Amino acid sequence: MISHLEKRCLLCEEVISAKTDSREHLIPNSIGGRKKVSGFLCVDCNSKSGDRWESALASQMNPLSLFFRISRERGDAPSQKFKTTSGGEWVLNVDGSLDLPRPIYQEKKNENGLEINISARNMNEAKKMLKGVARKYSQLDADALLKNAQMTTSYSQNPVIFNFSFGGSDAGRSIVKTALALVSTTSASVGDCEHATQFLKKQEHEPCFGYYYEKDLVLNRPPGIPIHIVHVNGDPDSNLIRGYVEYFGVMRVVMCLSSSYTGSVFSATYSIDPIKGKELDLNVDLNLSSTEIREAYDDEKWDGDALKKAMGEVIGPALEIQHIEERERVLDEAVRYAFANSGAEEGENITKEQHDRLMGLLWEKLEPWVLNQLIGRHRRD
Repeated sequence: MISHLEKRCLLCEEVISAKTDSREHLIPNSIGGRKKVSGFLCVDCNSKSGDRWESALASQMNPLSLFFRISRERGDAPSQKFKTTSGGEWVLNVDGSLDLPRPIYQEKKNENGLEINISARNMNEAKKMLKGVARKYSQLDADALLKNAQMTTSYSQNPVIFNFSFGGSDAGRSIVKTALALVSTTSASVGDCEHATQFLKKQEHEPCFGYYYEKDLVLNRPPGIPIHIVHVNGDPDSNLIRGYVEYFGVMRVVMCLSSSYTGSVFSATYSIDPIKGKELDLNVDLNLSSTEIREAYDDEKWDGDALKKAMGEVIGPALEIQHIEERERVLDEAVRYAFANSGAEEGENITKEQHDRLMGLLWEKLEPWVLNQLIGRHRRD
């Protein structure tokens, strides 16, 4: 006999044991979720839904995960290739750095002989390429070339095209599952959420989510933070269980999880700053009628201008922070490089020769960043 304390998997409805409890992330780990819920999904169903639903969501959200440099419990957001306005390609990493998508090897004959240019993504890759060149041209001294090789910093001279889109039933199922995971932590049962459970279990079932930009439902939104937030509430007077999920302060979704609820009133909210991994204390005013939610399903609550405004409110401050961090990184690296190679010691009097060499080395490291700032300012003007 199954006791009332035993919980069943949302999808396969098998009883969840300590061995089969997946401890599902409420918000997917792939976009910075931390909080976990027990007794919601079994290990097998968590794996299957993750392979399809969470993968679809993570793929759509990855450009934002990289841009905001989110903090994840397990691993980093995967690097992703983006095109520039000139047709070039760069790979964006989670630390904000850009890499070449592949090493570049070029040979060009000139009046002095053969000119070989190598661009590698790291020193080990450069070493392998140089050794390959030495095998091809025996007159080259690979060891001497490697000894003089240096890592240099450069910036893309053309803006990176940042494509971002979201939608689709698989990503939508991940979002609805997140709302149900929060319901599972309340006095209500996920079994009360008939629209949501049927949508997750039946491929052909009507989606129970829609995008909502008519007004801001987060009452105390922190400025400049790309929040993740999940909210659910149950109201027996209207017979509704409603859900709201927002990712990166940009993707905003409302749901009608049930339209036949007769249990007790409940409400639950969970929110997090995905950059720092810090939980937030936010409030959501989700008191929409079933008609208003249905209008969201039919794209009547979509507003492109409101979406652009939401993106600007989180992307602008993030760019400013990243600009400051890069400036400090470049200055620190330039100072350390200059003192290490000028013969001068910090805190000691230096000769004019050391001073001149120090200034030259500083500029050598600062020049790419300074020129990039001037080019960016010229484009804005």
